[in-house]
Amino acid sequence: MASSVLLPPWSEIPREILGLVIDRLGSGAGPDHRTTRRFSAVWSKIFGLLPFAATKDYHHRGFQDVCRARQSALSADCARFRAVCRSWCSAMRQHMAPRLLPWIIISNGSFLTPSDSASANSRCRLPTVPEKARCIGSTDDWLALDCTDTEDMHTYFMHNPFSDMTVPLPELTEAIGNVSKLFQVRKVLMRSTPLDIVALLTNNHNYPIILVRPGKGVWLPEPKTAPFIYIIDIAFVSDKLYGITQAEDLVSLTIDFDNDGIPKISIIERLIKHPPRSYHFNVWRDDNDDNGDNFETVGDYGFEYSIEEQTEEEYQKDCDLDVLRHETGDDMILECTTYLKDNEVPYETISLIWHLVESRGKLLMVKRLLQWPLDMNTMKYTRKVEVFEACASKDAWAPVSHGLCGQALFISRLFSKSISAYGDLESDTIQFVDTGEMFNIKSQTMSPSPRDIHHRQSMWMFSPGLMV
Repeated sequence: MASSVLLPPWSEIPREILGLVIDRLGSGAGPDHRTTRRFSAVWSKIFGLLPFAATKDYHHRGFQDVCRARQSALSADCARFRAVCRSWCSAMRQHMAPRLLPWIIISNGSFLTPSDSASANSRCRLPTVPEKARCIGSTDDWLALDCTDTEDMHTYFMHNPFSDMTVPLPELTEAIGNVSKLFQVRKVLMRSTPLDIVALLTNNHNYPIILVRPGKGVWLPEPKTAPFIYIIDIAFVSDKLYGITQAEDLVSLTIDFDNDGIPKISIIERLIKHPPRSYHFNVWRDDNDDNGDNFETVGDYGFEYSIEEQTEEEYQKDCDLDVLRHETGDDMILECTTYLKDNEVPYETISLIWHLVESRGKLLMVKRLLQWPLDMNTMKYTRKVEVFEACASKDAWAPVSHGLCGQALFISRLFSKSISAYGDLESDTIQFVDTGEMFNIKSQTMSPSPRDIHHRQSMWMFSPGLMV
């Protein structure tokens, strides 16, 4: 009788071998196709020995199937790899974590990975997002969806593509279900979960900020009231909501609940006041401030504000839109972008963009100068990046130039996030969703721009494994 061979337990397979297998999960191509096929074959043999190998539909499970096709760490293969034993689960976590990067979600429901170009051929649509839905915001692994019916009525939801879980926001639908074509939701943020506070930033001066608590109710400020009409970006730090204005005021908004559990803003505090200079727009002023507003340059950039010349037809169209703005209140709020003109390149547009980001419990303001070349075949690129930390005790923004304490910032108009950098993810860097550029704050260097997608229609979405 042939002697039986005792195979070592799965947990004793060396980490180096496991790492090679993990590298090839769900991958059919790579720099070395022979190596790819070899380790794909190795994984196939290992998979065939596992107790759940008889399940033939493991790679046909909604979003997991798309993830597998896009080499996501949440693919079915990876999930089953982790399920073998604790040792394999630990190996997967340590080996894959450095390779996890957020996805780029386009407002039409399609998505890219950071390594993709902006080519339409490289885009796939998230299979769990309804056809008539637009993505209007994100927080971590949740998307905010705006669905319209045949009568252009809007219905709002929070949706998680990873779990295929959806939370309706009927209170929000009742408040802003019927809006004009000028209406925009500029940001949607969850404080913790979609069943807690959901904060919205809009372009309507009657409700520039909205707080929703599903199942409880919605809070709207008094129409056209400060400081809400001046806020251009928001961020949560713990339970408190913060906002910045285009003049660079920083305001804290304390959230409480009434007896019915409906949220409300109970305390408003200006932590940083805008510097004393002239502005080309209305700013949040105290009663003793000078009310004069003059058109001057922006800070120390030395550029003039861009005022485009119009034809008579364009002027009349703007007049009609202006009537609609005043009738509805839509498009009456400054956004986080202003357009400038450089006399050295007067035919090219420069935009100055502000972002408010929470990082390690602190508030950072990221200012970015974006150049829009006249040549349509040339992609836009970032000319300058500045980062400031809020110092409320000094009533000032302090420049940050020596690093981000090991963090990496992912910046987009609709959602920005700071995560701990490890492995292949460089620390002290800022990655921009629209151009794909990466700015190193220590070396003050910028990577080339690999893509060009619209900054108003793109956002980051983070898989659950990146919530660190």
